[in-house]
Amino acid sequence: MKSSSQPIHIHIGLVGHIDHGKTELARALSEKVFTAGLDRHPQAQRRGITIDLGFTMFNLGKYIVTLVDAPGHADLIRSVVAGANIIDAAILVVAADEGPKIQTGEHIVILKSMGISNICIAITKCDLVNEEKQDHVESQMRKIFRSIGIKDISIVRLSAKTGTGIEKLRETLLKIIEPKLRLTEEPFSLPIDHAFSVRGHGTVATGTILSGSIEIGDSVELMPHGILTKVRTIQTFGVSRESAQAGDRVGINIPDIKSELVSRGDYLSWPGTMKKVNRVVVRIKRNELYRNKITRGMTIGATIGMPTITAKLIPFAIEGRKNLILAETTADTFDALLLLKQNITVQKRMNVLLLRTDLPPNSMRIIGSGEILSFDESMIFHRKRVRKGRISRIREEDVLVEGLASRKETAQKLNGYSVHTPTGVDGILKTSFGTRGVVSAVFDKEVHLDDEVILEQITEEDVTHE
Repeated sequence: MKSSSQPIHIHIGLVGHIDHGKTELARALSEKVFTAGLDRHPQAQRRGITIDLGFTMFNLGKYIVTLVDAPGHADLIRSVVAGANIIDAAILVVAADEGPKIQTGEHIVILKSMGISNICIAITKCDLVNEEKQDHVESQMRKIFRSIGIKDISIVRLSAKTGTGIEKLRETLLKIIEPKLRLTEEPFSLPIDHAFSVRGHGTVATGTILSGSIEIGDSVELMPHGILTKVRTIQTFGVSRESAQAGDRVGINIPDIKSELVSRGDYLSWPGTMKKVNRVVVRIKRNELYRNKITRGMTIGATIGMPTITAKLIPFAIEGRKNLILAETTADTFDALLLLKQNITVQKRMNVLLLRTDLPPNSMRIIGSGEILSFDESMIFHRKRVRKGRISRIREEDVLVEGLASRKETAQKLNGYSVHTPTGVDGILKTSFGTRGVVSAVFDKEVHLDDEVILEQITEEDVTHE
């Protein structure tokens, strides 16, 4: 355990629309820049936008804050989700001269979906507009947050260019920060966001430890490659250390692995604790602002840990200990099988966020969020087929039902199947009658001519990646 005198590592996401001043704000707040901080990507320098997750840091009271500058434009929304997976709080940046955009709402929904409720709104570029315009933007933001059930939100007006409001922002962050409970007793897990080679030392992988702890000399596994190696050194923002634990941002020296083999989204973990899979079962809470249908076989983007993978979604419900595939679900919370287009490294309880990447940026694309329940490849799924007929004749010992089959051969195969009426009267199908698919049935209570008869057949379904 850390002593009370040691600084607490906190991760704050910096999100917002393109050109609203996130990178300038990061520069005003930060004391050190590491990894991919502050728009070092060549494409970012050309376009003046943040391309990938950059990391900068600053001290704030008893905290060491890692500031995650995530992209703000809609076509890189997946990187925002990747950032949301590792942050404790967020600064939502909105420019005073432009106000909120459609992506602003999307960012708020993502943060809420990932359980990030400690949010401070930074109204930037206040040096460019008068106070009336600033009041209007603040009113707009409060209205947006109230619409998703958040009534009390911290708002700071500032200018990164002049420095006005920066100190007030730091004070506000100190008030809203509530470090998440760290999973220090769980197996070690580190999602890698960058890897590079240092002359004389070999490969260094950087990231934030999600769970467990690590010490120099420990054996770790690079997933999904399944390569075992040992930890030579550990650093946090240039400071060497003997060990690190969940919540710490670290660079880990793994000299036996070439940096070219390591990609963002890979994991370092205790050997054997993570699994490479191409299908997972998830429980999802539907985004209340998502208005489109959720249907079997729809193609989605599934952000699981760091990567976003194209997947096929198959909703299902458990009925009589069977996993019954649904054609469509309208439930607020639902289970689904995700058939992934490529293998990823997972563990149970890992966060999941589902996106409709085929929808335009000006629509709500976030389906919902949840966690992994299972990645058991032996799970069996079933399909319920429903046929409806009607009682065409009532005889002394049985009744005749038509519409459940179209010909005699099919009707003969229905012998012994259970049926019921909409009012709950149960029956058993017996023999076929005639050549047109009519079948006789016996019911446990009185039925009437033209009553509807329902036949439900549950069969095993082959679920594939086709």
